[in-house]
This record gives sequence, structure tokens and C-alpha cells, in this order.
Amino acid sequence: MTLDLNGAWTDADVAALLASVVDDRDWRLEIGKAGIAELQDKTSMPTGTDHDATLHGYFETWMQGTDFVGPGAASDTRLVARLAQALRDNYPILKHGPSIFVDL
Repeated sequence: MTLDLNGAWTDADVAALLASVVDDRDWRLEIGKAGIAELQDKTSMPTGTDHDATLHGYFETWMQGTDFVGPGAASDTRLVARLAQALRDNYPILKHGPSIFVDL
């Protein structure tokens, strides 16, 4: 699932994005240069500077079993709201560079 940050979207859309995967591997929320946010499987596609340079921005990698993705994460309204705000704060203009940190 993807989330187009160029159109109208809500916290519920962020929750749906989180719920679209299972917390059974490492994931990272990434924003492409065209404004499409999606969760990338970092177990099969490790992070590298070449890949990161193709992105608008990215969040830290969420390790397997930490409940940052999946149905549990999607139902955590505080988590969803903070991630949604970080997306709003960093697209279309990044606040502090491509690595987006959210104090959770």
C-alpha cells in the first residue's frame, strides 16, 4: 500500500498504511521524490546510501517485533498521529534533511 502525500489524506490513511504489513521483519517508512510514502521491507532490501539518495526522506528502520507496523500500530492513535504529523512537517519541504526522526 502507498500513501500519496500530494492529495488529501488523513491520520486514518496513515493507520491503514501501517496495518497493511505484518511486524514480522524490519520496515522503514520512506517518501519518494514524487511524494509517495510507503513501507519498505528492509530485511530483503537493506538500507544503503545509493538507495537513500533516490528518496525525498525516510524514517528510522523499525526492527521486527517493535510494534511500529501492523494492526497493533494502526490502532495506536498516538503513534499514528505523530507519524502523520511528521509526514506533514516533512513533505513537500524537509525540516532537517532526508532522515526524519520522530520522538516516539
